[in-house]
Amino acid sequence: MKKIYIFSLIIFIIDFVSKIIIQKCFSLYESIILIPHFLNLTYVKNNGAAFSMLSGNQLFLIFISILVLGGLFYYLKKEKLTNLKIIYYSLLIGGILGNLFDRIVYNSVIDFLDFKIFNYDAPVFNLADTFIVIGVLLIIIENIGGLNGNKGRG
Repeated sequence: MKKIYIFSLIIFIIDFVSKIIIQKCFSLYESIILIPHFLNLTYVKNNGAAFSMLSGNQLFLIFISILVLGGLFYYLKKEKLTNLKIIYYSLLIGGILGNLFDRIVYNSVIDFLDFKIFNYDAPVFNLADTFIVIGVLLIIIENIGGLNGNKGRG
């Protein structure tokens, strides 16, 4: 468990520092092109969840985040932790903490990664979101048998 705490803190700090840099270097809604027709850095605030769902429901989103974190920590006490599990649980916990911190301190989440893929302007997101998605994908892949040579669990 100690490794998960350390790695989660590192993930949280990476997310936190990235958001501080964006806030210091950009005005709200300011955008710069990093890779033309693909990636911009655009400073926005999102007071909802993914794709701005549940917009304006900060207390509910804070409650859900705390509930998920509590569930993860409860589950981790019983789980046999492999190196892979330490990685994906750390990504999940660090990412959830990053967005939870924003919701509590700023009443919104700071987003800045702005991708345009094949003329589709994807919703702006942040590193915490990225860490959460990677963690979830690793869990799914492991559980369908794609990692560690497993044949799946079901």
